[in-house]
Amino acid sequence: MLARKYNYEEQWAEPQREQRPEPRPRPRRERKPNYKLFRRRLFVTAGLILAMYFAAVMRSAALVSAGNHLIKLQTQESQLIAKNAELKIEVDQLKGPERITSIAENQLGMKVARSNIYVKAVKQ
Repeated sequence: MLARKYNYEEQWAEPQREQRPEPRPRPRRERKPNYKLFRRRLFVTAGLILAMYFAAVMRSAALVSAGNHLIKLQTQESQLIAKNAELKIEVDQLKGPERITSIAENQLGMKVARSNIYVKAVKQ
């Protein structure tokens, strides 16, 4: 019988792979900052901030206008209340019996009959 020599080390060793040449690394291009995109974002942000500012200013102007209108109405109300009080006093003076008797005596030439005076008693 022929004896064979086995090389057990070869069986367990990793088989050699085909050696491919390593790809050459491409030279990296330096990325330039994209200022166009940055400017666009900056302008959009500035536009939004300005729009919000103008909206706040318009809202503030509307509130001031409404406040001024309210003050005018309150002033007008107080004037009308004072005028109403004056008119009530004038109505009470015109309703008074002294005025009626003075008109009757001066304009109509009437005289008060002292014998027919009736006094109305008010119960309290």
